[in-house]
Amino acid sequence: MRLGDHRLTLFFFVLTLATMLVMRQYFPAELAIPLPGSDIRPVLLLEFASKHEHLVHIFGEAGDPLRDARIAGMHTGNVLDYLLMPAYALLTFNFFRGIASETPSGWWSLVGWMGVIAALSDAVENALMFRIVAEFTAGNAGAYADMALLPYPVWIKFGLLAVTCGGAAWAFIRMKRWVLALLCIPAPLMLVPGMLDPMGTAPLATTMIGLGWLAMAIHAGTRWYRSGATPDQSKL
Repeated sequence: MRLGDHRLTLFFFVLTLATMLVMRQYFPAELAIPLPGSDIRPVLLLEFASKHEHLVHIFGEAGDPLRDARIAGMHTGNVLDYLLMPAYALLTFNFFRGIASETPSGWWSLVGWMGVIAALSDAVENALMFRIVAEFTAGNAGAYADMALLPYPVWIKFGLLAVTCGGAAWAFIRMKRWVLALLCIPAPLMLVPGMLDPMGTAPLATTMIGLGWLAMAIHAGTRWYRSGATPDQSKL
């Protein structure tokens, strides 16, 4: 199989999904202290953390008996995230290599590389989060400097992934695959609202990227099926 093969797109989608499901087993399921007016998940609040109080909401006060377990779970989940990064990077890159063979354009390669750059930004983001949690656990003030830097890799990651969904939507429109295009459109449309409202709109906005990945997998699966169909089956 070569890059661009629909089977590889399906494989990387399944790998992405499986890795995310494993990560969810380790990330804290809920905040130690609810954040008023928000139902944001702990891992997302860590990504959007901008002050000490956010970390307390995630992990709990110093005397909280579950604090150490939450910190350990978050650490393990973020270590596993380093497996997720190449999975979704290759998913998007391989998908657009396949699109380039269906609707030739030099732009598709550029959009595919955006997924790779998003994964590299994700790696920087995680490195900052490890430092933030370590400083928080030690009671040091260093976490504040890292929290000031955190929004840059976070929104580069989410922004580029949203753009790849927008690119996929345009590709599907050109191919008249309207339903798949509709699955991809919410991610880029919700990017700016999510950036403006990280504790409210952002959780939904970032989830919409998953719909784009699903659309990529559906496209790859149907194209693979058609390529192997017999003449009679192709008429069904």
